[in-house]
Amino acid sequence: MNKQDLIKNLRIRSKELAELSDSIAKSKAIKTEGTLVTRVQRGRTRLYRTLDSKKTRYLSASDTKALEDLATKSYLQKLDKAAQLEKEQIDRCIRILEGKDPKGSDPADVDQVYNRLPDYIRAHAHPDELTDEGYAEKWRKGKFKDNWGLTKSNLETARGEKVRSKSEWIITSMLDQAGVPYRYEEKVAVNPEFLQFFHTDFTVLNKRTRRVFYWEHFGMMDDQNYVENTFVPKMYDYYSNGFLPGENMIMTFETRRHPLNTAHVKKLIEHYLL
Repeated sequence: MNKQDLIKNLRIRSKELAELSDSIAKSKAIKTEGTLVTRVQRGRTRLYRTLDSKKTRYLSASDTKALEDLATKSYLQKLDKAAQLEKEQIDRCIRILEGKDPKGSDPADVDQVYNRLPDYIRAHAHPDELTDEGYAEKWRKGKFKDNWGLTKSNLETARGEKVRSKSEWIITSMLDQAGVPYRYEEKVAVNPEFLQFFHTDFTVLNKRTRRVFYWEHFGMMDDQNYVENTFVPKMYDYYSNGFLPGENMIMTFETRRHPLNTAHVKKLIEHYLL
């Protein structure tokens, strides 16, 4: 998690706490008349309803409704106080984290340092692994087995890889454009115990969260033979071994009548990978 993610999560928490206080203020229990007080008499704790400093009434076990309402009111009052104090602390943290220098940049954000370097320095410097760019660089350079060198195709990506289809070429271009690190046709162990491996279309990395996703593009969904002999068995094996859409998998589909929708690809990249 980088600094911007931290600020985002703190804002979400601050909003939740504000909504909690609003909900408490509108609750019926908080409007219950009186206050629940306790007194210890002869070693026993007794509960009383106090309406003011002079009027106090003992509540027996049979006063179920009054006990429930007053106990809930007491709890909600304490909960509201804690929520407001927590929100104040969080809002102070946000103000500190959002502090910027007069030029508008943030000198206390490690992920901005590398990108703010002049080009002639950045060309020779290697970002630290603690930063998003440093982690991504290490991941890009990591050793992995691929299958793309065997691809017989004239479609070549900006990185010199040959991809199998125009749709895959589009996806690689959009990943590059978004700055998302990817590996094409990496050999992935789906079930190593049974020597079961797939060459996934794309293995992609979310630099912020360090999460890896496996992106499969199914390009012939109107071909019944392809669906029955490729798509269904492959997805069966994926699901059986813990590869789940939205969890660690991204999938795109197309047919002749419905080609790859670049707007959908853009949404997937923004939702899972940025």
